[in-house]
Amino acid sequence: MESLSPSTFLSGVEMIQQQLRVKREDRWSEVVCKLKFHSFQVEFPEVNDAQFFWACEQWVQNSSGKDFVRFPLWTELMSCLYASENGQANRSWGFKRDLPSFVAPTQEQRACLPERPKSIAGAADPSNPDAYVPFESGGNLLLPSVTAASGDGLSKEQWAKYLRELAEEASGTTD
Repeated sequence: MESLSPSTFLSGVEMIQQQLRVKREDRWSEVVCKLKFHSFQVEFPEVNDAQFFWACEQWVQNSSGKDFVRFPLWTELMSCLYASENGQANRSWGFKRDLPSFVAPTQEQRACLPERPKSIAGAADPSNPDAYVPFESGGNLLLPSVTAASGDGLSKEQWAKYLRELAEEASGTTD
């Protein structure tokens, strides 16, 4: 699998720092760059050069004209590549389905994603975090299963068939 190179990572970071107009003396040192590169690879190990650079460019384009902008979190930066939750990329939900072909994930990249979807949102009630744990069950029984790693969705026909089956089960008229 093609992985992100340090030179592409540094070029993307430099592009973002230029957009933010970070003074040269305030830019990351060589050691900090190495640590940041490692932290990015730990969080998004399957991202390749084209995907990272495209995400940086998307972030630069979308941050233009805003009053206050800071360096993005990795999950903010990758939100243009992955399905997002509250504006943050959620790897367990998989890649977005409508990506341009040159940044579309390979099967090998999809295989690196977590097997089960899991929310990255904090607990609804911080004093009792176990009271509500979204998206960690074996599946919502009211919805058909669609795996995040496969990226497969339901067609309109499949969805209609599924809803008919549910209605038949509810009315007791199944064959």
